[in-house]
Amino acid sequence: MFPILSVIVFLPLLGGIALLFFPQEQLGAIRWGALAFAGIDLVLSLILMLSYSTINTSATYLGTFHFSETVPWISAFGINYSLGVDGISLLLVVLTTLLTLVCVAASFRIEQKAKNYMALMLLLECGMLGVFLATNLFLFYIFWELMLIPAYLLVGSWGGPRRIYAAFKFVLYTSVGSLLMLAGIIAIGYYHQIATGSYTLELQNLLNTKMDSGVQTWLFLAFAVAFAIKVPLVPFHSWLPDAYSEAPFPVTAMLAGAMSKTGAYGFIRFCIPLFPSAAHALAPLISILAVVGILYCAVLALVQTDLKRLLGYSSISHLGVVLLGMFAFNVQGAEGSVLQMVNHGITTAALFLIVGYIEQRAGTRNLNDFGGLATRIPVLATIMGIAALSSLGLPGLNSFAGEFLALLGAFRANIVFGTLGTAVVIPAAWYLLRFFQGVMEGQSQRVGMVGAALRKGTLTDIGLREFLSLLPLLALIFYIGLQPAPLTFLLEPSVISTLNNLGSAFLR
Repeated sequence: MFPILSVIVFLPLLGGIALLFFPQEQLGAIRWGALAFAGIDLVLSLILMLSYSTINTSATYLGTFHFSETVPWISAFGINYSLGVDGISLLLVVLTTLLTLVCVAASFRIEQKAKNYMALMLLLECGMLGVFLATNLFLFYIFWELMLIPAYLLVGSWGGPRRIYAAFKFVLYTSVGSLLMLAGIIAIGYYHQIATGSYTLELQNLLNTKMDSGVQTWLFLAFAVAFAIKVPLVPFHSWLPDAYSEAPFPVTAMLAGAMSKTGAYGFIRFCIPLFPSAAHALAPLISILAVVGILYCAVLALVQTDLKRLLGYSSISHLGVVLLGMFAFNVQGAEGSVLQMVNHGITTAALFLIVGYIEQRAGTRNLNDFGGLATRIPVLATIMGIAALSSLGLPGLNSFAGEFLALLGAFRANIVFGTLGTAVVIPAAWYLLRFFQGVMEGQSQRVGMVGAALRKGTLTDIGLREFLSLLPLLALIFYIGLQPAPLTFLLEPSVISTLNNLGSAFLR
């Protein structure tokens, strides 16, 4: 059988290596070469989705990975090269390949060490795809760590004035969480050996491993800290505004749109099914932290003047809804949380790209410097308005379906958490309207960098290449908003299988 999963994972890595052999001065070849590799990977992931949709109708689907690839590696320690895909990981794979293509296209103005930049973008894609497709815990950990290297270099080498601080803080936070997760991975294999006599790190074999509740709690926390940092979940969030604001805007779009989903994915793929008793016992704690993050970060977004920091806090707030729905432990909540991962990736990537395009033209991203740009850049203003309304959860746009299901699940599980989570619409409407109106409406600035850009004529509307980079995201904002059923069709069997691992007594 054709190893389509391996090709999807490692094609970006091969592309990144190939780019290193290009002469540095051949910027066009480097840029279009990176775009070609990202585009081919997106096509392969769409082929995978089409193939998977036919399998999904099979009665034997429930609870299995498909297109599985397993090669023995270090068998004595339970380490194999194992890949597999289900409905949850499939959507995140397609999201990652799409955002890589979009963000590479948005990076065509990068001239400083463009070859290294594009190679690192493709390496980052490889790491994220490996995280979503690995079904051996040690292989998952390798890809998890692999993501860190290009992300650190992209922020630290191509970022803003405080890039070294932001990159170091990002690495420090994620490294601590990763070490705890590695200890948890080793330990779960050990407890499986005690229960069965064999040491393995294969996910399918580890499910339903007999462990007492105390052991489950400690192992759950070891994994959960790593995932909570990556989401991030309050109080592990302070690295994010710095990293997002200092990174180049296409890198920020990748980090916010795709990499943040690896943390939420880790919760639903590993924490919940592997440690059901602990997941049930600690669900109130996770839900409280999610609600705190939803409301606290929404309030922080209200007072930001840096547009990227505003969107960064908004991102944390919206991802709190994802975790709140996930730990409701019902089909609506879990299905909505995964759907919202995809929707959030599409919308937040679009918003960060729009802010980046505006900053390129105006030379600033301080909200107080802007005003009245809608008449000067009407196309970009329209796109920005659509993306802002999508983030707000307007019915008919993509985020509504995911947030509605996630919050419905939260209501069914706990009416207090559901009510508090829904309350986010008030500050969200406030800061998103402030975000749009502050930039596009009101009186035009006549002084400062924006005024100078207007006088020089450099603050122009969006170009064709930039519009084409945003077009797939805009199309999905409307398509998923009007027709989310094809995605929920792919998701539902995998979500039910995951919840079944909690045991019927825990399902609500």
